[in-house]
Amino acid sequence: MMIEQLTEARHSISCARRTAREAKATGASDYEAALAVRRHCGLSLLRAHRIVHGYTLVEAVDMLKEILRERDTPAEGLAHQRMSQWECGQDTPSPHYLDALCFLYRTRPDRLGFGHDYSEPDPAPTRGVEDAVDRRHFMSLAAAGAMFMSAPPALSGWSNAELERPGGGRAATAYVGLLEELTEQSGYGLYTTPPAEFIPSRMIDLARIEACLLATESEDARCRLHRMFAKNAGFIAIRLNDIAGPAETFEWFRIARLAADRAEDATVAAWVAGHVGDACTCQRHGYPAGLTAAQKAQATGTTANPAAVLGYLVEAGIQARLGRRRETIGAVRHADRMFDELPSDATAADGVGVSEYLLRWHQANALAAAGAHRAAEPLRKRVLELPFIRHDEIGKALLDLDEAAAHFAEGEVELACHTIGSTWQRLPGEFRTGQVPRRAFEILDGLRPAHAATPAVADVREQLTVRAAQK
Repeated sequence: MMIEQLTEARHSISCARRTAREAKATGASDYEAALAVRRHCGLSLLRAHRIVHGYTLVEAVDMLKEILRERDTPAEGLAHQRMSQWECGQDTPSPHYLDALCFLYRTRPDRLGFGHDYSEPDPAPTRGVEDAVDRRHFMSLAAAGAMFMSAPPALSGWSNAELERPGGGRAATAYVGLLEELTEQSGYGLYTTPPAEFIPSRMIDLARIEACLLATESEDARCRLHRMFAKNAGFIAIRLNDIAGPAETFEWFRIARLAADRAEDATVAAWVAGHVGDACTCQRHGYPAGLTAAQKAQATGTTANPAAVLGYLVEAGIQARLGRRRETIGAVRHADRMFDELPSDATAADGVGVSEYLLRWHQANALAAAGAHRAAEPLRKRVLELPFIRHDEIGKALLDLDEAAAHFAEGEVELACHTIGSTWQRLPGEFRTGQVPRRAFEILDGLRPAHAATPAVADVREQLTVRAAQK
């Protein structure tokens, strides 16, 4: 029986891959996804990691050999049969092979099934995202990225002939493929990985992509790398939109747009445009420009696609804040119809597709902002039923604030203020700047004078102001 045909009598390789995809879709890390594959399919952790990363046995061996060659370490005895023995527990990799495996899967030995972790857990960090990645670092890298994207690189390492040679060519192609895999996997952590961890990791990925761009003259590779650069810069901008102001957020979107233009990729450009429009909504900054960006996303292609769906969701959010209820409802419905036409691979929670969670969240938020609270309520309940909500701190807090807005609309001022206060208290400190306080003050600023003058509203305003200042 071929190694890749069956993992067990009951679990095919497709079952393992499906389990890995489902785990990643809920915001699981690579290790958590590997554990899910191990539990469900009975595989070793080493094999589970390979499946989570999407490698065949031969691909994993080739990449391991390349890692060892770069380290000037002999790898003549490495073959797929030997890797299979490690994965089946029939043999144990020697130290240099084990270290290369850890490098390949970006993990440590005990998480591959070799040994145990006896270290004490790290103490909880006491400093927020500003300490981990401060504003100067954001802006300096943004400036460097803008300079890089504004002119073609002057250096070159690999020629087209070298890229086509069996040795260097395969290595270069494999490395670009690895960067693409890293970018794809990063999207699954977009809304679930803490900003202090997610943003620096994407900056490191951008440095890898930039280094590769400086070293290749292959037009195909360069387009692929520019596409990755655009996605990673967009990921940074999207996450900054949660915690930072418009200057940092829109600077990174500008870099993403430039990279998409260099890639000549209309789909990625539309994806960037859709999120630019969303940032205009969240930042309460430039609604006309946000509508233009949303319409650019909508105009992508002739068939249903994630960028177009996002464009209609963004339009709904902006129209709601402009007080155009009819247009809001129309955009919500249009997004719903187009979502139903999407192929299944376009509905993954990978930062690029539009999942049901993203669809229902935006619909509920737009309708709540338009004052259509009865229409928003079943959508909000549906979002709270989806597993992804457990990992999205910002999304959950904003839905709670929408619920508070519904209480205000019903005249339940005390209950609304309690909802805002409890949401604020539960929110991790790193999220007490950005979207959540902006939405809270948007609700409070829109209250009727009789409600705005109550002691409960004054108290919750003070609570938000004082704690945000302390943060």
